[in-house]
Amino acid sequence: MAENQDGQERTEEASAKKLADARKKGQVPRSKELATMAVTMMGAAMLIVTGGSLATGMQDIMRQTLSPNYLLASSDRMAGQLYEMLVRGLLTIWPLMLAAFIAAIAANTVLGGWTFKLSFKPERLDPIKGVGKLFSVRSLGELFKSIVKMLFIGAAAYAVLEVMSTDILNLGMQDPREAIANSAGLLVWFFLFVSLPLIVIAAIDVPWQLWNHKKELKMTRQEVRDEHKESDGNPEMKAKLREMQQAAARRRMMEKVPTADVVITNPTHFAVALKYDEARMAAPVLVAKGADQVAARIRELATDNKVSLVESPRLARAVFASVDLDQEIPAGLYLAVAQILTYVYQLRSWQSVGGERPDAPEPDIDDTYLKDLL
Repeated sequence: MAENQDGQERTEEASAKKLADARKKGQVPRSKELATMAVTMMGAAMLIVTGGSLATGMQDIMRQTLSPNYLLASSDRMAGQLYEMLVRGLLTIWPLMLAAFIAAIAANTVLGGWTFKLSFKPERLDPIKGVGKLFSVRSLGELFKSIVKMLFIGAAAYAVLEVMSTDILNLGMQDPREAIANSAGLLVWFFLFVSLPLIVIAAIDVPWQLWNHKKELKMTRQEVRDEHKESDGNPEMKAKLREMQQAAARRRMMEKVPTADVVITNPTHFAVALKYDEARMAAPVLVAKGADQVAARIRELATDNKVSLVESPRLARAVFASVDLDQEIPAGLYLAVAQILTYVYQLRSWQSVGGERPDAPEPDIDDTYLKDLL
């Protein structure tokens, strides 16, 4: 069982965060055997499909380069002829190169997806560590895998040569041009059949690489706890943050008290501030509410900003319990709040014009509604 430096066993599966961090570092499952198999098989398939045109193109290049005009060319023309020959050769084999490139990219991304990370680690140049890696379990495993691969490929090559031995011997009795064409075909099929063992090797290596990658990223229980603590946050810090958020929300709420039309009180334990704009609101909106010390602060701000204070214990408790900040009051309290607002508007008129002071109402609240609410 794998252990970390503290001696704890890595028994827990890697978390999503650890997998994401590993991907950022370029640590994803990869199979070199899968890439080798894909490139080799794709190359063999492309040789079977385009081998004729490829052979014809290379034959034309060879015929031209062996002609007297090329062989007897002056030194001034030699560089240009060499460049021309190189370009023609690349244009001839580009389908094969493109197919091999696509196979290499696909094979390297099919397991762990696409990652690209360049990094230089000076410790990798340490010769002592390099010698240590030569005798590591991983290196021994790679050596064993290489030996098995060579045995598989050698056995396949021997079997194919046994089957093709008669055709190979007949090449010596054929016309040179026919023999060259037939030998090219034999080579292509030999290449394909000798590459087939790579499929078996890749089929074994891919599950092993996935298992080994999963094993290397396993975590100890302490690492899991530390990660949860980091992701969830320190309890003390969370409490402090929550306190700061509540304080900020309370400040924003207090800033709205001066804009209210009325503050309804308990008179001491509760206070709710309501605002109503007939042009923009369908019903009065609760802009601030609080109990005890917060209620006292709301009453203080209302007094300082000449916002009407109305005592109505039952209505104050009902609004406090049933309405959230910046929400409209429920329909069950429409009549009671309307009576309070009417009184506030009458009070403002009395303060401006004078006359007989209006009496504070006792809001009508359905006892059944109030009982269900509180």
